[in-house]
Amino acid sequence: MNKVRLNKFLAEAGIASRREADKLISAGLVKVNNQVIAEIGIKVDPSKDNVEFKNQTLQPAKPLIFMFNKPVGVTSTTKDAHANKTIADYFKNMGRVYPVGRLDKDSEGLILVTNNGELTNQLTHPKFEHEKEYDVLIEGESDDNIPSFSAKFILDGYKTRPMQIKAVKPIGQSQWLITLILKEGRKRQVRKISEKLGYKVINLKRTRIGKLKLGSLPPGEFKEMQQKDIL
Repeated sequence: MNKVRLNKFLAEAGIASRREADKLISAGLVKVNNQVIAEIGIKVDPSKDNVEFKNQTLQPAKPLIFMFNKPVGVTSTTKDAHANKTIADYFKNMGRVYPVGRLDKDSEGLILVTNNGELTNQLTHPKFEHEKEYDVLIEGESDDNIPSFSAKFILDGYKTRPMQIKAVKPIGQSQWLITLILKEGRKRQVRKISEKLGYKVINLKRTRIGKLKLGSLPPGEFKEMQQKDIL
């Protein structure tokens, strides 16, 4: 069998993304053939070499990818002592799976849950610019500032990339349903920009990641997918 980079092996074993795997290697948490490895970039032969993480021998895991409709109130992590409910509560007995990126507790909609570190890297690294689509119900005095959602903003010292406004639909006198497309996902980005523009977010729902659409999947339900369905 051909040799592969150690960080790729760890990603395929469901331990972490390649970037996070490099950190684990540097921290001395990985052994190859009973030797601690701290060198980034080393290659291993999965058919011959014994790879251990925290003294447990690893095997490449069967890739698992789930489309999950996260309800409001669920924290998008696997462990949080302060959370009433996490994504892990829906994926018991599934082995080690984790959410790709985050969707804040007050938001709902599509989030991917996987053990595939390669897919995680593909979807979270900024250079790949995969689209994410959101339906956002906002409330304000007028719709004058809605076009400004497509401008650049400074959030926490970082200049955001412009969002694309796909649609705007009036809901009553002071509410609008806007559909936004993002190629990045800064923490609470849509909510913070809404506040800057004078709007309150009433509801935020992610409806698409890449080419995968949430569709009619009910809140709290999940469905197994293939990587080709997403990228």
